[in-house]
Amino acid sequence: NMIRKLLLATFLALGLNAAPLALDSVVENIKIKDQHEVEKTIDSNVKTILFASDKKTSDMLRDYLLPLSEKENILEKNNAVYIADISGMPSLISKYIALPKMKKYPFSILLLDDTNKDNFTKEDGKIIVYTLDNLKVTNITKISTPQELANIIK
Repeated sequence: NMIRKLLLATFLALGLNAAPLALDSVVENIKIKDQHEVEKTIDSNVKTILFASDKKTSDMLRDYLLPLSEKENILEKNNAVYIADISGMPSLISKYIALPKMKKYPFSILLLDDTNKDNFTKEDGKIIVYTLDNLKVTNITKISTPQELANIIK
């Protein structure tokens, strides 16, 4: 029993190193490469992070952003970034199937990998929306429909 408690304490301590963003977290020096291998830093201009961690939410975000992105850089206009967690995807699939597709999109998708995925909490079927004010997380909402997305990205 004692060993179990020790193990649990160790796991909890390990988890604190890269704590997922939570309310009142300050985003510090999160750098993420996009689908074109360009490294982007989440800086104080960013007001909204849209985080998708499964295929369903990624597809929904893509389908919502594509028509809007024909005329303008819709994410930039909304001071938003789109982050996708592809860390669970087999590397061959991401390299030869997912990435070539993403490179055709007119907007930037920041792609989490094993080095930075712990900054975000995954939830299947939900886009997690982080609202930032000068790099501080002031709100976290979970959405799952294009209608909800339309309230955020206009």
